[in-house]
Amino acid sequence: MNKSGISPSGNRVLILPDKIDEVTPGGIHVPDSIKEKHLHAQATGTVIAVGPDCWRDEITLVERLIDNEWKTVERRISGYSESFAHVGEKVAFAKYGGLMVEGEDGVNYRIMNDTDITARVSDNVSFTDIKSRQRLGGQ
Repeated sequence: MNKSGISPSGNRVLILPDKIDEVTPGGIHVPDSIKEKHLHAQATGTVIAVGPDCWRDEITLVERLIDNEWKTVERRISGYSESFAHVGEKVAFAKYGGLMVEGEDGVNYRIMNDTDITARVSDNVSFTDIKSRQRLGGQ
């Protein structure tokens, strides 16, 4: 259920980014000043709402002037043949993509184009850029 108060238009998707771990696997606490940066770098989340034009084919006609007359010489189809992701599914998306916005429920969401969704992912897949530091010299 969309409690954000945000209804995406056109080919936009509303996503609730996954929460950022506050402690790295190595036990380092992530300070608040860094959390915002990592929230923007987050690459997975849950689809909350989709606009009415999401995942529709886009047809581009290529025309050329032939014998003083514009003629269609090519018909290019891009986009999707069916809905790629549905409300409630976990997806991966372009890092730093979309617009960060706070919903009326106080939660941060992202609004992005449907083409910025790169994959559907299962709950067992983890995308994170926060890594604990290793000692100099490895090991």
